[in-house]
Amino acid sequence: MVEKKIMHYELDMGFERVDIPVRVKFEFEVREGAFVPDTLTKEILYNKNAIEKQYPKIELPSLDRGIGEMVEDEIMEYLRQCGLLPDKPHGHI
Repeated sequence: MVEKKIMHYELDMGFERVDIPVRVKFEFEVREGAFVPDTLTKEILYNKNAIEKQYPKIELPSLDRGIGEMVEDEIMEYLRQCGLLPDKPHGHI
């Protein structure tokens, strides 16, 4: 399956919050009604140049990590809502 989504990463700059639109394309297989984890691939696109111009002191590797984690969480939540992953266990931290 192939899905395309626009996600939003909120970057807290201390003095302001910046909403970064992130275009994500992800592909995965479903077998017997369940997501196959090893098949997930994703492409993440956002305007790094504009962010770097506006905020020249930003650490791009850190931003990439934060966006990557957000995308991973959003994809897993999407798969859970589609019934392809079990619900999160309740009562655990």
